Amino acid sequence: MVAALRTGPVSTITAAKDLDIVHPPSTVRRLRRDGWGIVTEWTYIPTEPGRKPHRVGLYVLVAEAA
Repeated sequence: MVAALRTGPVSTITAAKDLDIVHPPSTVRRLRRDGWGIVTEWTYIPTEPGRKPHRVGLYVLVAEAA
């Protein structure tokens, strides 16, 4: 997750599908506890073709852990 965040924002959808993270919010919570500066922004993204977009968390790295 950290490597992906270093390249840019990561959505919960991307984290689950591409990074194979079962529960991205738990991973982000653990990283924050370990000192990583990660903010959550909200966006609307279609999850499947033909379906209406819904609100998805977008994680942004703002500071690396010391």
